[in-house]
Amino acid sequence: MSDTENTKAHGTAIEDGAIASAIIEALFIKGILALDESRGVIDSAMRAVSPHIKTPEGNAAAEIIAGVRREKFSQHGQHE
Repeated sequence: MSDTENTKAHGTAIEDGAIASAIIEALFIKGILALDESRGVIDSAMRAVSPHIKTPEGNAAAEIIAGVRREKFSQHGQHE
């Protein structure tokens, strides 16, 4: 994969994650998803990434997912 293709792939992955995070947060704010359901979606994403945790990309994805859960949907996050 060329540097340009690699950069585009990483950009697409970041964009997809940002959109998914925004959708989960919007559904929570509108009362469509409860807090525990929002956490469940985030936890499901973490389970999907876990087989790849030993790769640099999988580890980075896991760190981002954990950050979203901690910052937005934890017991001390902004929605509490």
